[in-house]
Amino acid sequence: MKKILTAITLLGLGLSAQAQLNPMGSMYYQNQYLSNPAMAGIESGWEINAGYKAQWTAIEYAPAMEAVTATHGSDNGKVGLGLNFFNDRAGVVQRTSVKASYAYHLPLNSGKSFLDFGLSAGIMDEWVDFNRVRGDLADASLYSFNQRSLYFDGDFGMAYRNGSLTVQGTLPNLKRLLERDVERTVADRSLYMAAVSYRFASRNGSALSSIEPKVVYRGVENYKDILDAGANLEFFGNKLLLSGMYHSTNSATIGAGTTYRNRLTILTQYTTNTSDLQSYSNGEVEIALKYSFK
Repeated sequence: MKKILTAITLLGLGLSAQAQLNPMGSMYYQNQYLSNPAMAGIESGWEINAGYKAQWTAIEYAPAMEAVTATHGSDNGKVGLGLNFFNDRAGVVQRTSVKASYAYHLPLNSGKSFLDFGLSAGIMDEWVDFNRVRGDLADASLYSFNQRSLYFDGDFGMAYRNGSLTVQGTLPNLKRLLERDVERTVADRSLYMAAVSYRFASRNGSALSSIEPKVVYRGVENYKDILDAGANLEFFGNKLLLSGMYHSTNSATIGAGTTYRNRLTILTQYTTNTSDLQSYSNGEVEIALKYSFK
């Protein structure tokens, strides 16, 4: 029985690994703070984001992710604060993390460009959900998994922005980088992220207001590096948003959204499965909301 329960737990960890390969799609454009603490508070005032992503919906206890973030940018544009709540469920295993962030936006060229630095720190807790276990609930291995202490970690990010061009990089899991890590059952965790994008704005009053191509390079532990490439298009100001992103895992993300009165943005996205899984399950659906108090 203990071997069966161990296999169930490993299944949950394996499903969660897919979440690292296909993260929240809103991180590419709508909520870049999800992947880089340096992007906290790049706009003055408060901004709230919430997202939900369901994966492999045809499979019982398939992965699901929820993220809620709150950011605030100072009136002078130099200081940003952020709070990130993330929940990840896969199989019988559930993980919850809470991180706080501080970002400093150094103005360059009389405020036309910025060099951004961001640091996040927080805790993660992971446990077995006994309501999902199919086996002996008295097994000691389940209780020992749940009795582990909270995991403390942090992330560091940088970015350069000049209005159109954005270049950024992130080093998550600093505890691992500083060789002060402890052995955890985190599969395929993120090692680093680098991205570059350029926003082309329309000046002739056409329906297409802007187009922003973006390339992202991600390192994943125990997996090959992943290249993401795509673009975000805005029509009629920001009334209609269309985006597409191709991933080197042979999957793609397409999205559509709208913004109401320059405050509330609604985004829906669909991600196809990686080439290894397309024959076994359907894709992933995500919905994300953003509200600006500017």
